[in-house]
Amino acid sequence: MLAIIASMERELSGLRREISSDRSVDSLDLRVVGVGKPRRKSGLREILRSNSDGQPRGVLMLGFAGAVDRKLKTGDVVISSRYYLDDPDEGFLVPGSAIRQSAIIAAVNTGLPVTYLDSLTVDAIVATPEAKAELAGCYPVGIVEMEDYWLAMAARESGVPFISARVVLDTAQQSLPSYLMGLSQGRPVDVLRAVVTPWRVPALLRLAYQAHVARQALSRFALSFIRQWEREGHHLTAANVSLV
Repeated sequence: MLAIIASMERELSGLRREISSDRSVDSLDLRVVGVGKPRRKSGLREILRSNSDGQPRGVLMLGFAGAVDRKLKTGDVVISSRYYLDDPDEGFLVPGSAIRQSAIIAAVNTGLPVTYLDSLTVDAIVATPEAKAELAGCYPVGIVEMEDYWLAMAARESGVPFISARVVLDTAQQSLPSYLMGLSQGRPVDVLRAVVTPWRVPALLRLAYQAHVARQALSRFALSFIRQWEREGHHLTAANVSLV
């Protein structure tokens, strides 16, 4: 079985619509693990121990990311080889080589722009070009996200191969509104405040368009990965991600 996870339903919604109704429900487990470090780790741990057929043979994380590399554009697929944590005292985690190779093949088969820059797990949305540039200067990464390091650690503890596939949402040159975290978590007060404030509408429309582009790219990649998994999945072993 392949577990496909995301932090928010909007990152999985396109894939749910695309999956054909005749696909065996036993071959895939689609789950939302939530936002925030405790929820991310506990959500994945629950998946790894709760399935009646035993542990998944692999975990695919699908999600949006913010670019800190100025060459990246909205909709670009990023397959990282290292997951850094925004903590200079920590090392980095790496995905299993076999599952990463399957992800690379799947990404190339989509025909979408693909890069192999590393990622940085942060605690909050990086909202300004200046903050993105500062992180790019501190770490050898191309994107920032809020899950990969902790999910890779949980998968390593369970001995299950893990890979994250990210699609760029906001570019390195783009500023994000300060209320975005509230919108991403669906807090009614933040949604209402955004709707009734006219000068926020252009930024919201731009982000909505970018989210549409990113969601389509995530779905295309995920379908390609599922096909690749079905062709080669029996060759994958439960090689851990490793801590360096």
